[in-house]
Amino acid sequence: MADMTGQEKFDQQQEELERDLDSRIDSKDLPVANIMVAGITGTGKSTLINAVFGSDMAATGRGKPVTDHIDEYANGDIPIHIWDTVGLELDSEKTRESISAIKSTIASKAGLDDQYDRVHAIWYCINSGSNRYQGAELEFIRELHAIGVPFIIVLTQCSGEEEEVNAFEDEIRKINKSMGMGDIEIVQVLALPVKYRGMAQAIPAFGLDKLVDVTLKLLPTFIKSGFIAAQRVSQSEKRNACEEIICSYVRAAQHGFWDKVPLINVFITDKNIMNMFQKLGEMYNTVLSPESINKIINRSGVDFKNNFFGLISPIDMGYNKKITNLLKQKKEAGFSVKIDDVEKNQRAARMIAFYGYIFVDSIEELWKELTEEKLKDVDMVVNELIRIINKKLSERKTKMDRRR
Repeated sequence: MADMTGQEKFDQQQEELERDLDSRIDSKDLPVANIMVAGITGTGKSTLINAVFGSDMAATGRGKPVTDHIDEYANGDIPIHIWDTVGLELDSEKTRESISAIKSTIASKAGLDDQYDRVHAIWYCINSGSNRYQGAELEFIRELHAIGVPFIIVLTQCSGEEEEVNAFEDEIRKINKSMGMGDIEIVQVLALPVKYRGMAQAIPAFGLDKLVDVTLKLLPTFIKSGFIAAQRVSQSEKRNACEEIICSYVRAAQHGFWDKVPLINVFITDKNIMNMFQKLGEMYNTVLSPESINKIINRSGVDFKNNFFGLISPIDMGYNKKITNLLKQKKEAGFSVKIDDVEKNQRAARMIAFYGYIFVDSIEELWKELTEEKLKDVDMVVNELIRIINKKLSERKTKMDRRR
């Protein structure tokens, strides 16, 4: 048998990773995405990093040197590692040395069999007001792009005249195309609101959600869930990821043998709901311990007694109607609801779907209400989740009673 080409080997690794992830829906660890953020000094890299991943991600002094030219930022609770290029200046000899070292580091990682231990995407930041795209910087971009890592140019600090910023972007695209780099995505971003003297209102931040969306399209599938959980910009991406988690647990219950065996299925379903809650929490940067999840379950009606009657009782108790109504409402509210085909006799699957959507609904509300700082207080988050879940369950019961 002839040796595989590099591309064939890469494709085989991708397939193995996908099978591995599909077979581990109960895995406690999200994959960690490695994003390199490059650019010369003053382009707002730290501001961008903090705006997308949280205000303390790129705090001064928190970086760990990877090489003399790269610092790594990480937070144990967030599945993202940021590789930040340091000390780059336009057309300086030091920059040329840095370019060579950075390119060598990324290329060496790209050649490893372990696809988790490599740079998964590069954000190259350019100040939109510089109007300069040439020299060592352009050469750096050309060399990094040639490695084959997903590459995005981020035009930062886009608070100037829209026509001027658009003209600069057009110039970059024209140059890139002439150099065989026409596939590079360009995203305009204003990471923080800006207010100028004499202005009644500040220019609102924009572009962060687009940067997240573009990055997700370019990232390999096996790493996307970690990036979605880490980013704090796009709620829609978090919702989509949460629906995929719910769907995976529902499908597993549909096809599982023990999920259909009376009494045993109560314990199995309880365990699956606990694991699902943990994974859904991670998507919203909320790391819930088993103790915290137990507290939520015990104090919000998602308990053994409730599941016992929902899964075993020969009397319907209104569960099927309640679940059907919830799935219908979620679809009307913009959820994809890929599991509305679950049959009424698949009681474990339907119960998992019901509690999954109630939890996502609740954590979304919490996400809107609490500041980033408050979300770090796990005890407060758990108590608020219990309050919101109970409120939503009570509202649903009231609606059901009125319809009878």
